[in-house]
Amino acid sequence: MGSAIKHFVELVEQAGTVFEVANTIRGLVENHWEFPKGIDQNVNNLKRKRDELNGQKEDVESRIKSELRPRKKVKKEVDLWIENVKRINGEIPNLESKVRGSSFFSRGFLVKNVRKKEEEVEELLEKGRFSDDLVVNDLSWIGQVLPTPSLVVETIKCKKNEIMQHLRNDEVQKIGVYGMPGVGKTSVVTLVNNELLKGEIEFKIIVWVTVARNCSVIELQNKIAKAMNVSISEDEDETLRAGMLSEILSEKGRFVLILDDVWERFCFEKVGIPESSKGKLVLTSRSLDVCRRMDCQVVKMEPLSNEDAWTLFSDKVGQNLMSSIDLQPIAKSIVERCAGLPLVIVIVASSMRGEDSFPIWRNALAELNRNISSIIDIKDKVYQQLRFSYDRLKDQKNPKLFPYLCIVS
Repeated sequence: MGSAIKHFVELVEQAGTVFEVANTIRGLVENHWEFPKGIDQNVNNLKRKRDELNGQKEDVESRIKSELRPRKKVKKEVDLWIENVKRINGEIPNLESKVRGSSFFSRGFLVKNVRKKEEEVEELLEKGRFSDDLVVNDLSWIGQVLPTPSLVVETIKCKKNEIMQHLRNDEVQKIGVYGMPGVGKTSVVTLVNNELLKGEIEFKIIVWVTVARNCSVIELQNKIAKAMNVSISEDEDETLRAGMLSEILSEKGRFVLILDDVWERFCFEKVGIPESSKGKLVLTSRSLDVCRRMDCQVVKMEPLSNEDAWTLFSDKVGQNLMSSIDLQPIAKSIVERCAGLPLVIVIVASSMRGEDSFPIWRNALAELNRNISSIIDIKDKVYQQLRFSYDRLKDQKNPKLFPYLCIVS
């Protein structure tokens, strides 16, 4: 009798389990299964909306190309939208394949999936109607566009292209631009700086520092840090500061460090300038020895050709003035005295601008000849010519600008 009762209880429990399973299956069917009539049309609608979304994606990508500039980056929300479109493009073919290859009953479970995917595509279509710009400023970029120098002639452009070619060469890490004062070293690396900021060569950091004479290691470290808008230790320990500066430069990606007017050789390690494939160094110096001792690829700045010198002088003094047949011979003699030095040509031409009196031009040439007649050293000649221009400036404001012009050497 006891075993019979036990057997009966087991049968009841089993029946209960069967009923639970049946209820579970019924719940799944009721909640997730729909009559699949029209599901093929739903899939076709989904594909049509997908094609519309891809057309919108192409338009957005075209806008990005037109808006994207150096020192800009695509907005995060736009990047995420494009990634979601790519994800949807991968999911729809899988869903379509499941629908095509399923039985009538199985397709009933896919109806809601197709509908949900349609809703996702519609939502992306709505979000993809970007009304604002698609790009923002890339704050990870470091660099500053500099005023375009007034000394740009064909000779200067050729030297700029030569330096840019070295910057493209992975085997060249350091470039030394050398030449006498006034020959256009600063002008050419200014053009290089601005060219790099256009983003043709991929550098994230373009740092410009004017070194000048008697610049200490700590002063140079401070100048580099300031140019990058970063802070390094106020501690006087050069080694500690060098370590911090090196770490900052290394972490920020590929960089170009432009050091203008370097007078003496210095140790990169001591300053904190990492010598690696990520970094390039461009320096200007009056000394070939400094460039060589710092293991630079040397670029020599030559005086301008006669043609370039005359073009630059005519441009700065005024083409109308240079059309005078009487003044041209004297003007050409004055240009010869400028020894092909762009800075001297610009300043001498500026001092003569507006002067149309033949005697004044003749006296100016005589003055120049007296100033350089006993000068042998070319550097002294430069300073004598600059002194001549300074003495000729009549406007009281101009002499104050003169020292600024003289540093562009």
